[in-house]
Amino acid sequence: MVKHVVIMAGGAGKRLWPASNKETPKQLLELNKGKSLLHGTLERAFALNMEGKVIIVTHQSQVEGCIEACRDFSDEQREKVVVLAEPIARNTAPALALAAQWIKHNHSVDDTVLVLAADHLISPVEAFVGDVETASVPASEGFLVTFGIIPSFPSTGYGYVETSVGDAAVRDVLSFREKPDRSTAEEFLTKGNYLWNSGMFAYSVKTFLEELESSSPAIFEPFATLDKNSFPLEQKNGVHVPANLSAISDVYHKTAADSVDYAVMEKSGRIKVVPATMGWNDVGSWDVIAEESLTLPSDVLGGDSGSNYVYSDLPVALCGVEDLIVVVKNGSVLICKKGESQLVKNVVDSLKDEGRDELL
Repeated sequence: MVKHVVIMAGGAGKRLWPASNKETPKQLLELNKGKSLLHGTLERAFALNMEGKVIIVTHQSQVEGCIEACRDFSDEQREKVVVLAEPIARNTAPALALAAQWIKHNHSVDDTVLVLAADHLISPVEAFVGDVETASVPASEGFLVTFGIIPSFPSTGYGYVETSVGDAAVRDVLSFREKPDRSTAEEFLTKGNYLWNSGMFAYSVKTFLEELESSSPAIFEPFATLDKNSFPLEQKNGVHVPANLSAISDVYHKTAADSVDYAVMEKSGRIKVVPATMGWNDVGSWDVIAEESLTLPSDVLGGDSGSNYVYSDLPVALCGVEDLIVVVKNGSVLICKKGESQLVKNVVDSLKDEGRDELL
């Protein structure tokens, strides 16, 4: 089994505005039946019974939210949690470089890790544990292992992993493919050897750092200057959190920004994929939340509102309308047609361009 779990929890969650904002991004929202998505991710991490730590990499503004997400866990579990804070957002490759350097200097460069995103829904936990056990073997042998999700429909919203043909529990990766158009997605589904790219990984710290140095030295080199003293920690409510960010801030202002897919995975020749047996959803839109009925019911007044979805701090009355998504949070209102919630990101981008930071 893997030694540590790294949870990437620094995303902004643009597609879930206005509930998700820079102070409370989607992974900290109580979207999963009264629990945050980060809380659910921590539950899965602890279900692995690994020996090492659970390392949460997040933005410095979200450290308190991460501590709160750990509140209901036992003292022993909270003792395992280490929060590493980023002073500025630099995408997932620097986040994982930061975690890798912390593990290298505080544990061992030979340790294996599982990388999870904080905003996924995964079930059942038994299948998740089994998939991680499968991936831990090639990870310990020097491979970067990604988890592929067997497609259930021709999605144009996910990237794909082209695999070797067959039904092996661990397959070779032939290529990574960008989000396709509809006809290409249908072709992928027909061929049968294309999986959705889940954004979850297993690898040894040594392998990751070697591949990062080879493929993206502009990211590797600044982080290579860190040492054990670069990560001063203190405890709050039993969770280890940064005491200061001076050394890390210097590194982040020198490093390039890139995703781990572009910076490492798509350039490496040491990639394997595990076709996952677990159920998976990345909660990427209000449509997904509405379909999954994730949130607790809001106060909807009168009328037939069965075909509408409401997530609101206030009572909402709907009259003579159907197939709507209505979100009232943080002093803002979102109303969109079901099936069109991907457009919310455009609204957020426009607000940012217009300097309306008070709404973000």
